Amino acid sequence: MLTISQLTKSYGGQELFSQGNFFIGPGEKVGLVGPNGAGKTSLFRLIMKEERPDQGSIQAPDSFKIAYFSQSVGEMKGESVLDTVIHGNKALKKLKERLSILEQKCSDPNLDPDEMEKVLNEMGDVQTQFEQLGGYDIEFRAQEILTGLGISPDLHSAPIDSFSGGWKMRVALAQVLAQNPDLVLLDEPTNYLDLESILLLEEWIKNFKGAIFMTSHDRHFMNGIVKKIIEVNHKKVTVFSGNYDFYEK
Repeated sequence: MLTISQLTKSYGGQELFSQGNFFIGPGEKVGLVGPNGAGKTSLFRLIMKEERPDQGSIQAPDSFKIAYFSQSVGEMKGESVLDTVIHGNKALKKLKERLSILEQKCSDPNLDPDEMEKVLNEMGDVQTQFEQLGGYDIEFRAQEILTGLGISPDLHSAPIDSFSGGWKMRVALAQVLAQNPDLVLLDEPTNYLDLESILLLEEWIKNFKGAIFMTSHDRHFMNGIVKKIIEVNHKKVTVFSGNYDFYEK
């Protein structure tokens, strides 16, 4: 599913890791560990193609969807909490906007038959893509996830501008989870969450059919989820089969 081969990355002449190799299969739950500055976040950024490796490759199928939750929350304003989550999927948002434009064209009584046929054909293609990305059930998923993260239904229509930084972090996490990707990268997902939300997130991850690649200082949280550990340390990438307790031993 995701194959890392001979991966090497340096910054300013300082090598983070060299010749790293590992594989994340369908549905695997994998932990990422290592000291601060060893290159954990850099590895996530390489997988997301936000950075380029010095050597090696990162391969996945063309249709493979990866979502990334980081500690850096982008600008959130001007929408309701629910719409912020739904529109976190940029491709889905563009398709929704295109559908709206096409629907308006279809309602034009002056549109000639040839143009109408073109519009209807394009609308069919866009609707297919929208459905494949989960567009028709994303609102339900978004509501379910927001509620699970401690944001009650009466707050789903509230303006995102009214939320504090910590609550916006929950919304950002919901954005990622609602996309229903094949692989989710989670960088310290339990920060800013209370115990109830952490337990709900743990349950969601366990039931999630896709793969998870996560780092967390909450070792108990990680230990209850992952079945494989990737360690980035001493300029090497090492794979351990088992949970965090096994890795420690």
